[in-house]
Amino acid sequence: MTAMKASARAVAILTSTVALLVALAAPALADSPDTAGWDPGEGRSALENLVFFGGATVGLFVAITLFAILTARHNYVPPPPGTDVEVSSGH
Repeated sequence: MTAMKASARAVAILTSTVALLVALAAPALADSPDTAGWDPGEGRSALENLVFFGGATVGLFVAITLFAILTARHNYVPPPPGTDVEVSSGH
């Protein structure tokens, strides 16, 4: 069995990612069925597409940030170090 080089792994990961993004995002771009029996619907502008597809990502970042801010207030603060000295028995 031969080992893959780092560049080959990177290319494989990037190619797989792009293929999955294209395959999974393509159905979301459909505004209406592609048949002659349906009236074409209104198209979306570039700004509407940006809000539609990017809004969920921005919302997720905001939700995670708010969760982090709310939970970071209750961090554990250890007590200050004491002046006691522990003597080891030498074992």
